[in-house]
Amino acid sequence: MRAKRLIVWAIPLGIVAVAAYGYWQGTPLDVVNAVRRGDLETVKHTFARDPALVHTKVYPQGYERVDQQRDYQARTGESAWQGRWLIHDAAGRGEGAVPMLDLLAGAGADLTVRLSGRTLLHLAARDGNLEVATWLLDHGLHANLRNDCTERCDEAGQTALHDAQTIHADDMSALLLRRGAEVDAVAQNGRTPLHLAARAGQLGGAFVLCRHGADPTRRDIQGQSPYDLVLAPGHPRDPGRVTTDQLDQLAAWLKPEGGCGRVAATARATGAPVADDAARVVFAETVRR
Repeated sequence: MRAKRLIVWAIPLGIVAVAAYGYWQGTPLDVVNAVRRGDLETVKHTFARDPALVHTKVYPQGYERVDQQRDYQARTGESAWQGRWLIHDAAGRGEGAVPMLDLLAGAGADLTVRLSGRTLLHLAARDGNLEVATWLLDHGLHANLRNDCTERCDEAGQTALHDAQTIHADDMSALLLRRGAEVDAVAQNGRTPLHLAARAGQLGGAFVLCRHGADPTRRDIQGQSPYDLVLAPGHPRDPGRVTTDQLDQLAAWLKPEGGCGRVAATARATGAPVADDAARVVFAETVRR
């Protein structure tokens, strides 16, 4: 009888004890939410109580509502769980992410983690986040690391410079090239960053790449040059992102014997990027024709 009473009391006391321990130590959900809020003090205190939480895996199915999971899928095109870690959430915060990255790196976060084959630098380049990309380069991520995805992955072998041809392509490309990115890095599908700039309608990115010597005559494994991709059926023509006029200018810039080829040849011959002003003169001549 006495043993039964002890059991009756032991169960609720155990639950309370576990809850109290979790409250005191901080839970993975606590630290995930704190990182997403940019709450440095809470993250510091949580790590002080349990340093291992710096390696928290972010399981959306456990920590996010269904609508948040759907939003993540809509924004990234990736399924809810793709191996995200706490450092991914910190790097993805956008403006003002560096203090949180400093905190996580100081606590031992692994900066070499990947998400569907992409490094943190690939992701920052894709998001057009110059601040985070600069921080990552300063902390040892090499500009020429390759996407190592395997199964049914069109991005295999791409560098961050490939991924940069999305948002703020001109500034991101310039940053990566200054930090040693290979201008004509070839992915497994044979495409260079200039191919991706052409496919995305990124005139600014294509301009910077050509100034640094990108070869507009290279062809992918399907035999297509960057110029071919500008003209290809189904090219993105979102008026809010790429105008028809921009695509026409991009086609004129990349066409055979066009301005890109002239500028890139000069860059390769001199071993240095062509000055912005000089390249713009050639661009203006190209577009007027």
